[in-house]
Order: sequence, then structure tokens, then C-alpha cells
Amino acid sequence: MISKDSKDFIGSIERCMEVIRAFDADDVEMAPADVAAKTGLTRATARRILLTLTTLGYVASDGKWFRLSPKILDLGFSYLTSMQIGQVIQPVINAASRKVGETCALSVLQEDDIVSIAHSSFDRFDQVTFYPGTHLPACVSAAGRVILAHHKSERLDTYLRNLKLKRYTSNTITTKAYLRKELEKIRQQGYARVDGELEVGLYTLAAPIFNDEKTPVAAVTFGGNVARINDRNIEKEFLPELFGVAKRIGQLLPDKHPIF
Repeated sequence: MISKDSKDFIGSIERCMEVIRAFDADDVEMAPADVAAKTGLTRATARRILLTLTTLGYVASDGKWFRLSPKILDLGFSYLTSMQIGQVIQPVINAASRKVGETCALSVLQEDDIVSIAHSSFDRFDQVTFYPGTHLPACVSAAGRVILAHHKSERLDTYLRNLKLKRYTSNTITTKAYLRKELEKIRQQGYARVDGELEVGLYTLAAPIFNDEKTPVAAVTFGGNVARINDRNIEKEFLPELFGVAKRIGQLLPDKHPIF
């Protein structure tokens, strides 16, 4: 990795990525001025990037408003296919979801967020969805916490020092001291459980997936309504399968491959 001050760092690519990431559920369509305000770029720069992305097919426009086009999915698809997730890992996720009757997802840590890269849902009307690309705050998700719990102390200290905690529900951990204590507990027990901290009624359970260097590179999660998955039944009904799935996926990863 190079620094942004390096002569090898291409700032125009960084600005292009900022424009792409500016689009989300709250801002599906934007004018160049909107993108400029959201990214901190000048209006002229935002406009040139949007027009370039439109020419390449990654953005669609009616001349005034811009929005991401379906072609943008090619970028994510390239990643998924290069990691052989569809052919190798997805069947494991599907089987686990069918077996426990709840959502099963594979996620990785990206900066301060946990990002879903594979997902399978059992056929329930109230099924939890962690579609590929879904971002959640790492500090309040089971997958994020189980990875954070295995960070080296220096890295964890830096993360906590820069972290800004937010209350999502009355159950959300909102102090760094309490969160650090919870992460230590997770490290010792080998799994994380989050009960209604992000959304009332949502219970998630996660186990880490390690690489050859015993570093957590991803996490597998089971999630569902607290009426079906909770502290009373996870030990017998969910944890054995959760650990089994994490182990199977770990075994499928190519040796020494920096998969995530």
C-alpha cells in the first residue's frame, strides 16, 4: 500500500470512487452540484467525472440528473468471481441457511464497516437480508465485533480512539469501555452475539474465519428474529453449525490467498 502523498497515487481515481460512493439509498439521483456538495469536490470536477462514467456506462443520465446504472454491478461481480465465492462458498452458505432456517451471510471488515459479500436466506416472510454490498457499522454488528475482537491491541486501540458511537436502540452499547469489555468477552468465547442493538427484534450471531496466519479475514453470521434465535437456544441449535460453517469456509480458502 502506498500513501496518498506518493507519486504513484492517482488522485483522479480516488475522486472517481468518491463520486460512485456518493450514490446511496438516500441519494439515488443527483445533479453535479449535489455530488459536489456531498463529496467536497468542485462542481466542475464532479460534472466531468459523472460525464466520463456516463460514457463508460457506469452512470445513466437524462442530461440533468445522474444515477448509477446496472453496469456498476460488474465491479462487484469481478470481485466475487475472482474470489470464487459463487462456485465454492455460496453453496456452503446456502446449505447452512437451509439447515438452521435463518439468514446466513459472509462478511468482511472494510474500514469501520462490515460488508456482506455472500448471503442466503431461508424462506421466511420476515427474513433478515444482508445482500452483497450491505454495509453495517462494525461496532454494532456481530460480524464486525467478532473480527474486531481478534485485532492486535495496537490496532484495536486506534480503532476505539477514533470511533464515534451512535445509539440505534435502547440496547446499543454506547460507551467505549463497555464495548472493549464486550470485545474481550467475544475473543475468549470465540463468537459474538448482538441482541437488538441495531434493530429491535434482530438477533445476530457470528464466528470468525481465519487465514493461515490465524488472522480473522471474514466472519459468518446467522441472523433472525429474536423469537427464533436468542440466548436461550443458540448453544444447542446454532453455535455448532455456525462454527462448522466458519471452519468449512476457512478450509476452502486458497493457501496464503489474501481473499479479503
